[in-house]
Amino acid sequence: MTKKHREAIQKQFTRTAEAFSKFAVRDTPEVLTEKVEFAKPQPTDLALDVACGPGAYALALAPRVKFARGIDITEEMIRRARAFQAEKQIANAAFDCGEAEALPYSDATFDLVTCQMSFHHMPKPELALGEMVRVTKPEGRIVLIDTLGPESDSKFELHNAIESTRDPSHSSALRLTTFLKMFDDCGLEILRQSLKRRQRSFNHWMLRAGLELHHKRYQETRKLLEDSIPGDKAGYSPQVQDDDIIIVHNEGMFLLGKAAKSEI
Repeated sequence: MTKKHREAIQKQFTRTAEAFSKFAVRDTPEVLTEKVEFAKPQPTDLALDVACGPGAYALALAPRVKFARGIDITEEMIRRARAFQAEKQIANAAFDCGEAEALPYSDATFDLVTCQMSFHHMPKPELALGEMVRVTKPEGRIVLIDTLGPESDSKFELHNAIESTRDPSHSSALRLTTFLKMFDDCGLEILRQSLKRRQRSFNHWMLRAGLELHHKRYQETRKLLEDSIPGDKAGYSPQVQDDDIIIVHNEGMFLLGKAAKSEI
């Protein structure tokens, strides 16, 4: 990750830490529960959540595993994760500050390694995935959850332009086909997958990024989205609802294992 993009991520999530922690951690408990169940955590697991943000997923895993660790590049997010941990009085968890592309852990340390809603912030997500593979035990599992970009080139470009206008730390919402190739390149096999359509309020989505009606980026993002409505040019399936717009994010949930090496 370049220094410039690292600073963009840290600036964005330091600035929006309060809003992101409030809305991303506490407003959709049913989705968080669904994602924990998808990972099928085991009582003997040592778990790692990469790019953990304010710690919601790692702390949701903790009661189901032996120990849960989270790591994030933004110090303010780690501070909030530790505060959230203290609030929930969870003892078997810890949080570190560090980069997904250079995880500070030994090879084959964890039984379960997860990363959710973060690959779209990474210019080279394949490097982060390679690190996740490295720190996973041979029989361990990897859970990757993220938004999916449209397969159509024109929709893909506009979709990511809208995402980047809302959040300057956004890099690219990857296509499903890109994820599948990345898994193959990293020697991973899909044990289970689920494709979801997550419907949400545009205004609420803006609040998660710390943006309100009077902010310039709110107005610019809304105009791009409104202009995309005829023909659904950006792949959000947008529907105007009073002063709001209901949008859809396509999301991929993947449970992965290391592919067995064939003997020669």
